[in-house]
Amino acid sequence: MRILALSIPLVIPRRKIYKGHKVSYEFYVVYIPQDFNNLLPIPAFVSIINENETIKIGIRRPFKVGRNKYAVILPKDLGPIWEKIIKEGKEVILVLEPILSQ
Repeated sequence: MRILALSIPLVIPRRKIYKGHKVSYEFYVVYIPQDFNNLLPIPAFVSIINENETIKIGIRRPFKVGRNKYAVILPKDLGPIWEKIIKEGKEVILVLEPILSQ
C-alpha cells in the first residue's frame, strides 16, 4: 500500500541496469528496492547518474513487478550506454523527481 510520496527527489544509490527480453522485444530496466515503495513518486522525471555523468531519461511511471517490487524501463535508443554500464558491471544512482501538478 502506497502511503506517502515525497515532494523532493528520491535518490536511490547502487542500482544495476538489467537487460530483458520478451519474445522479440529487448528492453533495459532498473529495479527499485522494496524499501522505497511508499516513497515512490508516480509519475516521475527519471535521471540516471553514472560516475560524474547525469543522463536525463524523462517522465516515466514506475510499474509493479511481482507482488512487492517496482521497476523503471529505460529508453532503448540509449542502448549503447546501458550495454557499456552492464558490461563493466557498474552500479548507477537512480533519481526520481516527482511531477507536481499545478
